[in-house]
Amino acid sequence: MKIISVIPLPDFKLQVAFDDGVSGRIDLKEYVKYGIFSVLQNEDSFKNAYTNGYSIAWSEDLEIDGLAVYAEILNKEPKDIFAADLKYATN
Repeated sequence: MKIISVIPLPDFKLQVAFDDGVSGRIDLKEYVKYGIFSVLQNEDSFKNAYTNGYSIAWSEDLEIDGLAVYAEILNKEPKDIFAADLKYATN
């Protein structure tokens, strides 16, 4: 699963598409109010979002993991996305 596009939308939303056909919008309005993401309270800064394929970023120091975005779009927990595919090594 790789992010193929990210489009900043008004009101701190992002339209995100993945290479497996999953796409949707995420709302980051609450996230930009606090902590490290507060630098994005200016919508002009927020519009600088881009993807490196595995995350959504605004700089080298400010990014959101693609798995978290994927899970948000599917309304699941990140741990549930790959739980069925995990295999454990045996001795």
